[in-house]
Amino acid sequence: MESATSDVRRFRSADVPPDRYGDPHIEPYVEVRKLSSEPSIREVTFPPNGRLDVHSHPNDTLYVIRSGEFHIEGEGVFQPGDVRWVRGGLTYGPEWAGPEGAVLLIVALNGPFGTTWVT
Repeated sequence: MESATSDVRRFRSADVPPDRYGDPHIEPYVEVRKLSSEPSIREVTFPPNGRLDVHSHPNDTLYVIRSGEFHIEGEGVFQPGDVRWVRGGLTYGPEWAGPEGAVLLIVALNGPFGTTWVT
């Protein structure tokens, strides 16, 4: 649930039910909590060893690793507390969670969240 004043907003992921998101580019699925549309904030939960294919996002994107380990080919392993920034339009991946799964907070910095898959 989002509480707001004109200058400050508070987001609680526990107040937002997750949606299971399946796609041919995701193995087997991820759960997504849409915390905010403006700014575009998502909490994404990967099951153990969950995997996404190569993709890009249209806007600059900030990842905050909240739990688990998160692997990105060519970049290594991210741990809880790590922050990753990627420029919009950059193609990368695949990416996958470690054996315990992973939870990421993902923020699209300069526009709506979106994903373009590389086929």
